[in-house]
Amino acid sequence: MPALRSVLAAITEARPDIDLVALERLLPDLDGVANPLASLDHFSSPNLSLAVDLAGGFDALLSRASGKRKRKKHRSQIRKFETVGSHRRIEARTPDEVDRLLDAFFEMKELRFRKMGIANVFGDAQVRGFFRALFSQALSEDKPSFVLHGLEVAGKLRAITGSSRSGKRLICEFGAIAEDDLGHASPGDFLFFDNIQEACETGFELYDFSVGDEPYKRLWCDIETRHFEVLVPLTVKGRMLALTLRQGARLKAFVKNSPTIWKLTKVLRRKAAGQAAPSEEDS
Repeated sequence: MPALRSVLAAITEARPDIDLVALERLLPDLDGVANPLASLDHFSSPNLSLAVDLAGGFDALLSRASGKRKRKKHRSQIRKFETVGSHRRIEARTPDEVDRLLDAFFEMKELRFRKMGIANVFGDAQVRGFFRALFSQALSEDKPSFVLHGLEVAGKLRAITGSSRSGKRLICEFGAIAEDDLGHASPGDFLFFDNIQEACETGFELYDFSVGDEPYKRLWCDIETRHFEVLVPLTVKGRMLALTLRQGARLKAFVKNSPTIWKLTKVLRRKAAGQAAPSEEDS
């Protein structure tokens, strides 16, 4: 790939301090078009990506995925929400709404990660600023490439999703739920139901839950995708780092593909954070 070699040469010339170019979680293809980076030396990502085929619309999807049970649960959730107040699904359409939904998301995630005993990847001010800019700037597009949805019950946000639109697929990039008095009503599941229904109605062919194999995703998904990763060393130090990263990916895959070891890992992680009880959506 001459073009890629030219890019790498330019990086080396402009930034000799860069030892390695790492391209992570790459799709093997998008809407039937093969990823040209797959021609490079690569290896499988340790995590699966799960998605659901929207062919035939929402009714057809439910007929393939325990639709009767899902509709019954959805109605039950509405009744539970109505015991504390009105509910509505929100799409952020102004910068103020973007800030409100992201503020709630960051707060939910901070609490969540602390309970799980893992680092808060959204804690850095620059990371938060990046997401605010990403979703705010997308509002100027006719069909925003990035969109935030929230479930509000009794005036409080209970679940948030952040999604990207890519070709024929809607990708849920991240999500969070409030761990409060309505947690038992599974507000995250409720929001996914509505998001997937809207994705069907607007003509998407695929709803992609992104990376991570979790039970709540398996309730919907019928497509598994294994992403791949490319490591391009630019220096001797980069070659050593690439070897270390490959070995780390193999170890992570081994742990996550062993239910017993993965369960033990999460238990130890929670105990290290002072949280003995498991949580519904640990990932």
